[in-house]
This record gives sequence, structure tokens and C-alpha cells, in this order.
Amino acid sequence: MLKKSILSVCLFLMGNVAFAQGVLQVTDISQPNDVYSSADDEAAVIIRCHESIPLKFVSTMDKSAEPFQSELQGTDSVYYIAFPTGNRYRGRELTIIARGYTPVSISLDLQPKQLQSFQIIDPNATVDAGCYREHRNKGVEEIKNSNYEEARNQFVVARECSDVDQDENEKNIAMCDSLILLRAKAEEAFKLLDYVKAGRLYSEVIALNPYDTYATNRHTVCVQNFSQECGAIFSKAEFYYTEKDFEKAKELYEQIIAKECTNNLAIATERLNAINLQQRARRDHSHVITYEYRKDVPIGIHTGSYNMHKAGGFFQLDLNTSVFDAVRSDCKYGDKNFPEVNMAFGWTIKIVNPVWIHFGPGFTGKMYYGTYAKDKYPTEGYGDEGLQLLNLKEMGLEGATSIPKDIPSGDDSIEDAWKKANFGFAVSPVIGLTVKYSYFAFRLTYQYRWSIQSKLKDFMGTSRLSVGVGVAF
Repeated sequence: MLKKSILSVCLFLMGNVAFAQGVLQVTDISQPNDVYSSADDEAAVIIRCHESIPLKFVSTMDKSAEPFQSELQGTDSVYYIAFPTGNRYRGRELTIIARGYTPVSISLDLQPKQLQSFQIIDPNATVDAGCYREHRNKGVEEIKNSNYEEARNQFVVARECSDVDQDENEKNIAMCDSLILLRAKAEEAFKLLDYVKAGRLYSEVIALNPYDTYATNRHTVCVQNFSQECGAIFSKAEFYYTEKDFEKAKELYEQIIAKECTNNLAIATERLNAINLQQRARRDHSHVITYEYRKDVPIGIHTGSYNMHKAGGFFQLDLNTSVFDAVRSDCKYGDKNFPEVNMAFGWTIKIVNPVWIHFGPGFTGKMYYGTYAKDKYPTEGYGDEGLQLLNLKEMGLEGATSIPKDIPSGDDSIEDAWKKANFGFAVSPVIGLTVKYSYFAFRLTYQYRWSIQSKLKDFMGTSRLSVGVGVAF
């Protein structure tokens, strides 16, 4: 009889325990555009539940359903669980277990990169929950509804409950105060069109309460308006940059950098650096243009960059008026001036202000006229002694002992022989010094010539000096 009584009592207690189990309610809160970024074909599930209800998870298709990350967002615990996908995982059931509650299962048919979110709540949390828990849960619900003043009122009332969890309640009140203050500051910044500050404050609100749709929408508007504002400033800056109005462009590029306009930041920084370099060059009078004089080529021009803090470059071109005669085919054997062109380019390096060294490769081209005998070349110039170098028959001078002043006429072939153009070339590296002070510049350059045709060595010359005078700006 005693055994039957004990058994009856046990069965009664077990029935009461089973009856006392709470019920969890599951709500799918997934968004259509949610994506899980993963290198593999995985999917993920996010589970939200109040921090007072810790959760565990079991999957019918996986050895483990342990979250790879969990965090506290406001009063919610958020769990992140990753799952492999594919045909072999069809029919997966995820069981959610919480102490004091009946386990609840979710059917998951996951696709690669899919992200699903679920909200777990106790629908009976405010029924027979006690004074503190009732007001706490009402306050939590008001936070989810973004009614922060009412939520704070609930937590203030909860202070008077005999079963109050003082530490938790004061944290909830402090969170409400933060949400109220952040929302107010965000609204003020939004009215002042300070979208950067407003967006940051709305982000802080969302971090404390992810359910605040108003803050989420406002944050989206801030991002859009900020992007449009940055685009407008950047377009205006580009206009001034194209028009060479660098002062106005610089001011606008600095605004873009100060605002941290992500889409335009790299180009704005590049443009600003270019403007600063140009302004520094103007301040240091780095650009130099000089008139250059060299023997046989009195018409010369040089331009270069002579920087204070880094190497620069230069280009030099020299020629004489006979070059223009050559273009018109007005040159012939016996002319005293030979068409000549010199080009050089290279580098400039500051030795000590105001002295720079310049050096680099060069090229010399020189023309001479007449039909010469095979392997015969002029030396330093023309004269009667050059008669032995000519093809006298072709030149119409067979038997001549001196060079006539005029071309023999009446025979086109003889005239062509007198005007036949020949070319001499030399590699002509240069080195020299430039003195630059304020707006004035002076250059001295030594040119060495290495004739490509050795028999033209005397004709081309072995070296030259040039002098340049000009401006620095």
C-alpha cells in the first residue's frame, strides 16, 4: 500500500513539472536581402532572445549546432550559427532548448549564402511573473517598440517591487536614458543637416536597440543625403580643378577629406597632393626657362624643374638659322654655316640652395652638302683644300683647282650634286650647373660629343659650352 502511495505521489509531481514547462514562441524576422558572406557554400541562422532566457541548440543533420558567435544587443542575446548546405541536408530541424521551457523546433531549408533570422520570446512572460519581472518585461517590450519614455517609466516603477533585481533594473534605466539622449542629439544633428554626426548617433541607437525602425530609416536617409552632399562637393571641386582655379578646388577637396566621403576620398586626396606640390613649386620658383647660347647654334631654349626637396627634370633644344634654310632646300656645298640641331634631357638635383646640378643624355645632328667621293668626309669646314674630297666629275669641277662661287648652271644633275644633303650624328651627353635665385636663373652646360662616324670627328667637334639666362617662377 505504501509503495502505491509513493508511486502516485511521484507521478503527480512529474505531471505538475511537465505542466509547469513554459512555452517559447518563434517568429521569422528574416529580411529578403539578407546575405551571409562566406568563402564556402554555407548558410547562417541568427537567433534573438531576451538575455534572461539562455538558449542551446541541437540539429538533426549536424554533429554540432554550437554558435560561432554570440553577443548582447540591448537586452537581447544574439546567437550566430553556420550550417553547410546541399541536398544531403534537406529536412534539417533545429531544436531550441531553454531551461524551464518546452523545446521548440524550426525547419530549415537553407541555400548557399542564405541568412535567416528568428526572434524567440516567452508569450506568457508577464503572466504570474511577479512584480519586478512583469514591469521589466513590459519595459523591454516598450524598448522594442521604440517607446523609450514609457519603457523608462516601467523600469522606474520596477524599483519599488520587493523582488527587484536592482543591478539589472538600473542598467535598463541607464540604457533608456542613453537611447532618449542619443535620439534627441541625432534629431538635432539631422535638422542641422549634419548627416555624418546624425548617422553616427542613429547607429549608436540601433546598436542598443536593433528593433528601432525609425532610427534605421533615419540612418539610411543620412547615408543617402551624405553621399549626395559629397558628390555635389566633389563635382564642384573637379570643375574648379579643371579650370585651374586651384585655391577654390583645394578648399573643396579639403572638405571632402574632412567629411571622410568614402567614394571620393582617394581621388580628392590625390588631387589635393597635386595642388600642394604645384603650389610649393610656385612658392619655391621651381620652374626655370632660359635662353641658351652655344657656338654654331645660337638659338636655344631650355625648360626644367629645379625642386627643393626632390629631383626634377629638364629639356634643352638648340639650333641655328641654317636649319630653316635646309627646310627650304636653300643650302649647298660651300655655305659657311652648317644646319645643326642639339637636343638634351635629363635630371636636376639640388646641391645646396641656390645651386643645382643638371645632367643627362643628348643628341647632335649636323648637315653638310655636296657629292663626296667614297669614304670622304669634310673636316672643320669648306675650302679649296676640300676639293680633293669631292667627286669632281659629279660636281662638274673635273680638272678644277679652286671652288667657283656659283653653281655651274645648265645641268640639273650637277646642281643636284652641289645640293646633295649629308648627315652627321653624335651622341652628346651634358652636365652643368644652374644657379637660381628668386625669379632669375643662370645656367652653364658642358656638352661632350662622340661622333658616330669617326671620320666626322673634327667636323662634329668634340665638346661645346653653352650659357643660359632666364627666369624662375
